[in-house]
Amino acid sequence: MANKDVTNIVVMVGGTTDPGNTEPLMRSASYQQAALEKDPDWYWRANPELRKALDQLQKKYTDLRLFTAHGWTGDNAVANRKVAGAYLAKRLCGANGKKGYYDGLLKKEVSFHLIGHSHGGNVINELTREAAKSWPKGWKIRSITYLSTPFFSRLHPVHTGAFDKDCRILNVFCRYDLTQRVIADFSLNPMTDVLKLVGVDQLVCKLQCLAHGLGFDRQSFTAFIKSVPVHYEDADPRWWQIDATLMLDKDKGTWLYGSVLKLLGRIHDVFLWLRQLVTQLNKGLDFPVPKELNASGKFHRQVMSTALAGRFSAELNKLEGGLKKMEAAFQKRLNSGKFPVAKIVEDLHVVDFLMPLVDFISVNRKTLQGPLWDLVVQLLIEQIHEFDNTSASPEAQLRYTPFATRIVHLDITPKDPYSTKGKDVAFNKFIKRLEGIESRYAQTKAPYELRDLLFTLLAHVEPMRAVVADWATLVDWYEGMVRGAVWLKKVLGTKTAGDDLGLKFVQALESYALIVKERDCGQLEVPATAAGLKPVTGVVSAGAKAVTAGVGKPKQQAEAVDCGCGQKSLAAKAQATQTPTEDGPPPPMGSLGYLAIVSHSISRQALYPDVQKELEAQFNTLKR
Repeated sequence: MANKDVTNIVVMVGGTTDPGNTEPLMRSASYQQAALEKDPDWYWRANPELRKALDQLQKKYTDLRLFTAHGWTGDNAVANRKVAGAYLAKRLCGANGKKGYYDGLLKKEVSFHLIGHSHGGNVINELTREAAKSWPKGWKIRSITYLSTPFFSRLHPVHTGAFDKDCRILNVFCRYDLTQRVIADFSLNPMTDVLKLVGVDQLVCKLQCLAHGLGFDRQSFTAFIKSVPVHYEDADPRWWQIDATLMLDKDKGTWLYGSVLKLLGRIHDVFLWLRQLVTQLNKGLDFPVPKELNASGKFHRQVMSTALAGRFSAELNKLEGGLKKMEAAFQKRLNSGKFPVAKIVEDLHVVDFLMPLVDFISVNRKTLQGPLWDLVVQLLIEQIHEFDNTSASPEAQLRYTPFATRIVHLDITPKDPYSTKGKDVAFNKFIKRLEGIESRYAQTKAPYELRDLLFTLLAHVEPMRAVVADWATLVDWYEGMVRGAVWLKKVLGTKTAGDDLGLKFVQALESYALIVKERDCGQLEVPATAAGLKPVTGVVSAGAKAVTAGVGKPKQQAEAVDCGCGQKSLAAKAQATQTPTEDGPPPPMGSLGYLAIVSHSISRQALYPDVQKELEAQFNTLKR
């Protein structure tokens, strides 16, 4: 401990509040407001244990001050982080004719201790660059505490020009942190109001309903198949003969045509929503932005390029034409109350609708290409403003500086309740695969890697795993029926309709099932009964309200989404089984939402003993 008493200032910097850039009201807090503790959007409001520990430290030392009067937009954007860091450095010492917050200390020796969570650490890095240029000589950075900060390879490099020679770097991390290790690699273009405007929550619900609809009512369908009278041909007993003049039982025919119409209605709803989405995204939107970034306070961006919108529209036009024909035919047959077996294939409009639909949703197991996924990945590419592979350590940034040996790694993984659930083998395999994909993408920028990333993530969404597992059993059932029963050709009337459509549909389901199975690293999610979750404040609040659609929403957004089908969304059902937090239900333990939100926020829940010990070692103000 130094003999002289130096003013020490702890500066708290919040992280990204809106990784998807979807909500204009989410922020670490305003740029100008001084009493941020009173702001309901203040980043550290929901971390009482951490704040209490820092308050107690102030009482323990003679001249230790806590600066919390800084906020920024919290958007997942490079420009915002740069502005926030430079602004904070200048706000402390004064700039542009304005007095600094610590204007009275400009000629004194001051030691700074910077604490930043998530991208708040990158805001700190931008502060160091400005501090090296504009801070008084007596102002030095004695410590930086990075809480779950993703360290870029290229973006936001730290500058050591204002570092005290004894500066120490505290790197606090949780190994389960999906945001730090994977998600943060992507800095996105602004998406404010886009998802809300086009009703993506409802669209997701419709897609979930459709996915379950593809499973169909197998028991009823099996009963229907068995009810069709058949007999063997004399020439070859392997072939079954169906009388083309047969009429389906009215009850079974009504069920079959009614069920198909219901499924077609769901598909039609999805098409309508997709067309609305394409039109709006191509038209573009005005996004509210901080005046520090744009004096007008808004920015216009075309979210989807005209070329991509044209590709989407062409596919939708092709499918909707056939869909309308099939709906009209099935409705007419249902209204008539007569259901001749020989007319089923005619009503199906196989060539006009079913074949193009199966072709559209099909995916190549090796290349992961397909009409639908090619469009989805291109849309994703158009939203990525910057991609830069991240690390969980600042070692690379400090490698050639005197501070490379002054990094203290503090692993707080055991503080995450997920650490006791025996999921390490599956998680390690999962994160290794994701990090490998992003490493390759950093080198090649190949769209295949993005497709692989998306399918790997989907393979670990528990509701999706359940649906795909059901599809896998359907594949066996359909294959036995389609490949082994030649009589189906005679039911449908033509080889093309019987073999090609049925086999293509089976192959599509089989491809999805195999793609997911190949990427399945094991079940990450912990069943609700075994999770034993307790309310954890500050996890599903200002720190991460929008990481994952449908999970971790605040109270006013936590209602179950209903797209009109009368069913809660899968995400809402999952939430209903969990213990609610102060700000809303937490994601299921071990889910992608949990790993991206809860595990990412563990580091800011408290000033853990090991972290406090290392931080106090850097203070050079006297104890009381």
